[in-house]
Amino acid sequence: QPVLAPGAMANVFGSGLSPAKASAPGTPLPLTLLGVSATINGVTAPLYSVAPGQVALQIPYETSAGTAVLGVNNNGQVASYLMTVAVTAPGFFTTRGDLLTPSSTASPGQSMTAYITGEGDVTPFLATGATPSSSTSVANLPGPRLPVTVTVAGTKATIQFAGIAPGLVGVTQINFTIPKTTALGLQPVVVSLGGIAQSQSSIRVIAAAAAK
Repeated sequence: QPVLAPGAMANVFGSGLSPAKASAPGTPLPLTLLGVSATINGVTAPLYSVAPGQVALQIPYETSAGTAVLGVNNNGQVASYLMTVAVTAPGFFTTRGDLLTPSSTASPGQSMTAYITGEGDVTPFLATGATPSSSTSVANLPGPRLPVTVTVAGTKATIQFAGIAPGLVGVTQINFTIPKTTALGLQPVVVSLGGIAQSQSSIRVIAAAAAK
């Protein structure tokens, strides 16, 4: 999307960005892959993957809001691009049809999981490119510093959890419950941070299965 936030997963598209395809072997994310590196305002950005036409990177948490300079270095060949960074710029992970993933259907009163990136600064502190330790308690997992709200068809949903789970980098997991009053059919789902930045997706609300 045109505006990104500190800590966000971002895809950079172009040509000649990498000599071949490669993905990060694990976490923390590497700062170079196949001789390819990237910077935001001079700060090295960790890499999820590289390919000749696409580089996936994490915007460093240290990045300030405003106009930023993205640089991609492919073994000495450098390209740059101006981009806009905001305090938060959330985006849902969705299917090609703009439905929530990993689950695109739910019933009123059902709990479900969604994933966003671009939540901005998190607390407690988490280093750029890192994931929480598997031994971290749920209560101590990093979460968005600004308050998170989710609405379904305009009604506020109850959030059970919003944070970065072990294994995730730059991605926040949100567990929420579909309001019991939600009408059936395709309904909008909106996430907001701090009551300002928001992203919309959709979910198919279906009737609950009858007990037998």
